Amino acid sequence: MLNNFSPWQASFFDGWLSDRTLAKVVVVKQSFEFDEKGNVTPNEPGPDIVVADDYDGDPAHSPLSEVNEQVAFKHGFEVYGDFTAYPPKAKQARVIEVELGLHDKTQPLFKKRLRVTGARFWKRSLLGPVATDPNIIEPTPINYSNAFGGKDLNDESNYLLENPIGRGFKLKNKQAKGQQLPCIEYANQLLRKPSHTTPVASFSAIPSHWSPRIELMPDIDQKALMAGNYPFKTVLDEHFNNMAPLDQRVKKEFTQGWAFSLSGLYPLQEYGQHQRVELPFEEPIVQLVNTLNRHTINLRCDTLVIDSDAQSFSLLWRGYIDAIHVGANSQLVVAKREANNEV
Repeated sequence: MLNNFSPWQASFFDGWLSDRTLAKVVVVKQSFEFDEKGNVTPNEPGPDIVVADDYDGDPAHSPLSEVNEQVAFKHGFEVYGDFTAYPPKAKQARVIEVELGLHDKTQPLFKKRLRVTGARFWKRSLLGPVATDPNIIEPTPINYSNAFGGKDLNDESNYLLENPIGRGFKLKNKQAKGQQLPCIEYANQLLRKPSHTTPVASFSAIPSHWSPRIELMPDIDQKALMAGNYPFKTVLDEHFNNMAPLDQRVKKEFTQGWAFSLSGLYPLQEYGQHQRVELPFEEPIVQLVNTLNRHTINLRCDTLVIDSDAQSFSLLWRGYIDAIHVGANSQLVVAKREANNEV
């Protein structure tokens, strides 16, 4: 049924939309590499489309290693990925700041700045627990294991739903000594006392069983599920499949002239330097061909996935058509738009 004549990865699958409609969904994944000067090179056909979440270990104690890209819909445009904070090469730093940004032609759509420190631990003082001076920073993965969160030391069933695998959550003064503080925080929202909280800081995708995603999961209708009908008791929230942190999502539609920027997140980059990478805009052509007619499926690019260590990124384009238009002999054609706008 799927005839992919494009240089990119593509998939075609059944999916439920937020209005309970069963749709045939198409996802096209365009992959690229970039260098320290921001030059972009196509990586064709690129990595496969990821069809399910995967973890480095036990999902209860590990961050995501693969993020499901085969979902029916998303709201707006979002950015997530794998990043590492790199300290300056010329000196031994103990505290640095890193930044991820997204820009359109005229202005930043978001700029997210995080503070990264070497390992710190709570110690006793006459004024109560205080943090030790940071150790010298090594390259530090910007993932949830290094951010604020974790479990109550006295009750493992009590954990931070926004980040169960982090550090620093629910510490009492008398048990704080020797416990490690988070290495990654928002630059203007630092953890000051063991009993305090601070927002979870990361650039990575959020697992579906963590907040704020778990709150969007409706109750399952078991009878409908067994009958092959819409499996939820209520409609799906429009953000149901969004995975990026809330401050890495924008409402604007992706178009020509967008770029992302990195600072402190690239091994060949001088500390403090901002690297800007222009995003290619090349909408795939997708048509559903039946015996007597054909339907054009309009795609929308809704996701940017970046791997700063691998110097690569992917753009995900997504579209759908009502399943009633798809028959046993239907053919889905995916192609690259040529200079004359023809397939």
